[in-house]
Amino acid sequence: MSSYHSETQTLAQLPPPTADEVTHSKRLVDFLIAEIEQQGGVISFRDYMQSVLYQPGLGYYSAGLSKFGAAGDFVTAPEISNLFGSTLGRQCDLIFEQGAARNILEFGAGSGRLCEQILTSLGQACTYSIIELSADLRLRQQDYLQSCLVAEVFARVSWLEKLPKEFSGIILANEVLDAMPVHLVSKDQQWFEPGVGFDGKGFNWCRFADDSEAVTAIGQIESTQGLLADGYTTEVNLNYRPWLKALRECCDQVVMLIIDYGYQQAQYYHPERNSGTLICHYRHRSHADALVYPGLQDITASVDFDAFADAAIDCDFNLCGYSTQGQFLLSGGLLEEAETVLADSDSKRRLGLAQQIKTLTLPTEMGERFKVIGLYRNLDIDIPALTQGR
Repeated sequence: MSSYHSETQTLAQLPPPTADEVTHSKRLVDFLIAEIEQQGGVISFRDYMQSVLYQPGLGYYSAGLSKFGAAGDFVTAPEISNLFGSTLGRQCDLIFEQGAARNILEFGAGSGRLCEQILTSLGQACTYSIIELSADLRLRQQDYLQSCLVAEVFARVSWLEKLPKEFSGIILANEVLDAMPVHLVSKDQQWFEPGVGFDGKGFNWCRFADDSEAVTAIGQIESTQGLLADGYTTEVNLNYRPWLKALRECCDQVVMLIIDYGYQQAQYYHPERNSGTLICHYRHRSHADALVYPGLQDITASVDFDAFADAAIDCDFNLCGYSTQGQFLLSGGLLEEAETVLADSDSKRRLGLAQQIKTLTLPTEMGERFKVIGLYRNLDIDIPALTQGR
C-alpha cells in the first residue's frame, strides 16, 4: 500500500480541525476500533468507508458538518451555477413531453440547490421527491427550499428515507455513485484485498482477503483490459448491480440521468493509473489519505461507467446515451439558458456567467471529467443531448 500517502505527510498539508471536530472524530474512531477488534484485527476498506461516511450520527454525511459550497469541503455543479439546474430542467421538460409521468426522484440532494433550480425552470408543475439518508442534510434541504421556493411549489416536494414502492417519472443522481463505498484491490503477484487495521496509534493498511468478490472482479477486468503490474492498487465498486436491481423492483416507466465523474473501463484501469482514483476532500483541499480525520472528510472514487452500464443492462434497463458533461450541457441548451439571464445582466454579471459556463463545460474543468449516462425502462425516450456531437 505504498501508493497511499502517510498520515504524517497528509496532516502537515491540511488545516487542523476544531476542538469540536476532534471530539466528533474521536467518537467515530472509537467505534471503528471496536469494529476492527470484533472482526479479528482488520476490516475491509469497503466497511471502513461505509462507516466514515454513513454511520448514523458519526459519519461524514450523517453528522451536522458543513459539506457543500464555500463554507464546506467541496463544490458541486449546482453550487457553481444555476445554469446547471436550469439546463437539466430543460431535459426534464423534454422527457415529460415524450410521455414520462410528471414526477422527479432525486438521490442525495446535497444542498437542495439542484432541486430549486429544476423546479424553478420547469415549464409545468411536477412532484419532486428526495431520497436523503442523512437527517441533518434533510433538515438543511427543507430549510433552504422553503426559503427560496414559493409555497405552492414547495408543497410538491417530499422527502423519503427509502425507495418508494412504486415510481414512474425521472430519476436524477448527481454525484451519487462516486460516494458509494468501494473495495480496494492491490496486486503483489496475485490480487488481494487490502483492509484497515489499528496499531494502537492510528489506522493502517493490512491484508484483508486473498479470495473475495472484489478480487474475482478485478481478475475479470484484467483479463479483458490487459495485464497490470505488481504494486497496482485500485478500486472495485460492487454496488451498481444491487442498487439498480432495487430500482428495477420499484420502477415502472422511468428515465434515469446519472451525472458523475469517472471513466470507461479502459481508462479507469489504465496501467498508468496505478494508484487508483480514491480521493478525499477536506476544506477544499484534495488528497489521497483515506485514513485521516475519520468522519470529517469526504471520500470518493471515480465511476466505472462500463461496469455501471453492464449492470444496468443486466437489470433490464436500456441505455439511451452517454456523453461528457460539457457536451451534454451545450447540446441541452446551456447557452440558450445563459442568454435568457444575460439579457438583464450588467458587465460584472456577464463575466461571472462566462466563468461559470467555462467551469461546467471546458475539458480542463468539469466538462470532460464528468460524464452523463441515461437509462430508461418501459418508455420510448429520445434524449438528443446525450447523443449529439458523438
